[in-house]
Amino acid sequence: SSQAVLEYQVFYRTRYAEAAFASCRDVRLPATGGYAIATMCGRYGAELCTAQRWLDFQGDKNNGLAPLQIEFRLLPDGAEPG
Repeated sequence: SSQAVLEYQVFYRTRYAEAAFASCRDVRLPATGGYAIATMCGRYGAELCTAQRWLDFQGDKNNGLAPLQIEFRLLPDGAEPG
């Protein structure tokens, strides 16, 4: 019998996730002039996007891009996965 990973959890420090999100937030697409994050946050678009919503969309297997379901869990600084 064969086995395959169908989904998994990723634990990020909140500070890291917020910094990664902030580094992408103001990037504009040259072709449209719109914010790249608008296409990377699903139904929330650029204005309502947060680090958690951005990661949730990236890990959603129904977005047409993610190869499997990924649950991003944000941890407060100093916390460990439980």
